[in-house]
Amino acid sequence: MTAPHDDDLTGALVAELARRTGVCWLRVAGATHPMWHVWSEGALCLVSGGAEQPLPDLVDGDRVEVVMRSKDTGGRLLTWVGRVSVVHPGDEAWAATIAALVDARLNLRDPATAPDDWARDSTVLRILPI
Repeated sequence: MTAPHDDDLTGALVAELARRTGVCWLRVAGATHPMWHVWSEGALCLVSGGAEQPLPDLVDGDRVEVVMRSKDTGGRLLTWVGRVSVVHPGDEAWAATIAALVDARLNLRDPATAPDDWARDSTVLRILPI
């Protein structure tokens, strides 16, 4: 299923699938990248770069395709298009996004220092369905 624009039911499906899975696939510049994520405040949130998962540089306003797959079968359930928002330290969304990411991150070396590490070495992203 490919998500149509402005469909409340599809928006609810995107949110539900994102809450139930910890991994999605982002299509960026012709390549597909598996990414761990968390759904928080209406957006797919992730961190890349530094010691975290690799992802090509994305900037505010970039569009990406997000592929959500079944945890059980691995089959594609939904593909949707999202708009990238880079979250910087000091932004209104920073604290909530970082808190959600720290809570969701498995095998985090030190949860207390992760926000500072990510602020210095990584890129924190929110992807909003469009």
